[in-house]
This record gives sequence, C-alpha cells and structure tokens, in this order.
Amino acid sequence: MGMSKRIVWVDVVKYICILMVMLSHLEARTDIWNTFYTPFFLSAFFFVSGYVYKPKDRFKQFIYKKFRQLLIPWLVFSVFDLLLSQIFSFNEHESLLTELTWNFLQIRGHGDGIWFVAALFVAFIPFYFFIRWYEAKNEKIVGYEKCVVAILIAWILSLISVLYARLLPDGTFPWGSAALPWHIEYMFQAMFYMVLGYIFKQKFEIPLDRWNNQAVCSMLCLIYLLLVFIPYVSGITLPMALDVLYDYIVSIIGVTTVVMIAKKVPSNRYINYVGQNTLIYFALHGKVYSLIQTVLKKSRWRII
Repeated sequence: MGMSKRIVWVDVVKYICILMVMLSHLEARTDIWNTFYTPFFLSAFFFVSGYVYKPKDRFKQFIYKKFRQLLIPWLVFSVFDLLLSQIFSFNEHESLLTELTWNFLQIRGHGDGIWFVAALFVAFIPFYFFIRWYEAKNEKIVGYEKCVVAILIAWILSLISVLYARLLPDGTFPWGSAALPWHIEYMFQAMFYMVLGYIFKQKFEIPLDRWNNQAVCSMLCLIYLLLVFIPYVSGITLPMALDVLYDYIVSIIGVTTVVMIAKKVPSNRYINYVGQNTLIYFALHGKVYSLIQTVLKKSRWRII
C-alpha cells in the first residue's frame, strides 16, 4: 500500500497555526497578539482535519487508526513532558501522581498541556457518525439543502457547548470552575469546524479557488483585521448573544483567510516539515520556551 499524497496547502495552514500556538504560550505575548490569532489558530486545525477525512473505514478500523495516530502520541508525549518536569523543570510543579491525574482528566487550566490532541481524538467520534449520516442516501434532503442542514445541526451542537461554557457559574465543580475535560467540553465546537472542512472540500473549494486572487485575499484580510481590532480598540462590549455570533463570524472569516493565503503561499521543505510534524512542536515547545526564557532571565540578572 502506497502512502497517500499530502496536500501542500493543508501543511501550510498547519504551519501557520502551530506558529500561532507557540506564540500564544510565550510569556511575552500581548493582548493584541491574542486578539489577532485566537479566532482562527485552533479552528483552522479542526477545519483541515475535516478536510482531509475520507469516509471509507468501518468504525472499528477508523477508531483504531485514530487511536494510533492521536491517542497514543498524546499519551506518550504528555507523560514524557510530566516525567521530564519531575527531573528537569524551571517552574513549580506538583507531585507526579497529581500531575498524571490532571493530565488524564484534561480539565481546562489544570495540567492540560497537550489537550488539543485528546480533544481532536474524541471529536472524531461524533464526526465519524455525523459524516455517515451526511453521506447516507436520503431522497427527502439532497444536494446543497442537505449541506445547509448538516452545517446548521453541527453549529447548533457547537452553540450548546459554547453557551454551557459561558453560562455555568465558576465553582460548579470541585476544581473551582465550570470547565469540563477539554475533550468533552470542546467536542462539538471542534466537530463544527471539522464538518465545515469536510463540506468545503465537496462543495465550496472550487468556487473559492476561482475567486482566490491577491485583491480578494487582501480584502478578506482587511475585513478580518477590522472585525478583530475595532471592538478591541474601541472597547465595545457586545451583549452575550451578539458576542457569540460575532465570535463565529470572525472565526470562520479567519479560517477562510488562512486557507486562501495557504493556497497562494509557495511552500518549501521547512514549512512542509513543520506542517507535517505539528504534534511534535505542540508537545515539546513548552520545554524549549522554559529553557530559553530561564536562560534569558538569568543573563539579564547578571548584566544588571
């Protein structure tokens, strides 16, 4: 069996987004940076995961494949990080048993360093069955009508998840917040963008490619920047219902912009390598950051 050919622009999207992920974890990050990349840098990962999905395996084969590709690497890298922290750490940490417990629970803000990989694995489960329903023959709902219905259902499930996170009061659970394990709380939010990626490949990629030129891409970038920064600069606070809708709109425009840019950016071996190995960068960049930041701080103290 030969290896399937990689899609270059997908690796470019992943390259762009993993850079944003690493920037988001810098101590020196700013609110302006956070405002810029937050709407798209994780959503785009889920989008391309849905884009490259091919519904050909039975569930047993499918889940075994995802277990090997996602859950085992998550387990290996997350436990490796914790063990390394016990031996070689620049920050305060708890006992190994406590950190392992939080690692398996994956509660937001509590030892959830590689939460994204576990969340993606779990999101693939409802996504698998959702796409089976979507691809099943149905004489009552066909074509673009079925496409719209599928997106609407996926969005409603995602919206329920968002409203849960927004409405439940802090202190709901013993860990002092309303946060569920990432892979449960974020499951349908992730699935929504995966469904968008899958349907984009089927229905919207060719029309987008026809319109994807420098002028249109520049205009979309400008719209994205205006939508992101005008509320930030002006200090406007939207009512919750409008704020939730605004977040979805900005996120979808951000993902679309990144996809359009990725389709036009010439790739190279470095971009391809990083895009193909984002899990390694996601798992290990924290330790590299800690080392560099500690060395720089100590160097600064010596200079002073």
